[in-house]
Amino acid sequence: MKRLVVFAAAVALISACGPDNPFGPDDPSPSALTGVASGSTTAKLSWTMCPDSDFTSYTLYRSSSSGIKDNTSSATVLFVIDKNTTTTYFDENLQPGATWYYALKTTNEGGGTSWSNEVSVKLP
Repeated sequence: MKRLVVFAAAVALISACGPDNPFGPDDPSPSALTGVASGSTTAKLSWTMCPDSDFTSYTLYRSSSSGIKDNTSSATVLFVIDKNTTTTYFDENLQPGATWYYALKTTNEGGGTSWSNEVSVKLP
């Protein structure tokens, strides 16, 4: 009987530490980001809507170099918005011929975050 109790406790401990920990906060569903040039000075960014009921905000970042998720201090926050149905943003008055990198961070009520893919937009 003692072996069974120890085994059950070990299984419970192992499963509580994994990625599907029911006691820890879940990260929000990540959005898929796309970006295209919309004229010579505007980038149009679109993303899939976060369907989670505990959605809090989107934060859209822009940088002149890739790797935004790993180095947010090198990026500019373009907006933080708390409406999950907003899924498009026009980044205007950019330098023609430049390449810009974008990434979207989604945050939920528990403080969990997820990142979209990073996209680059080269303006004509």
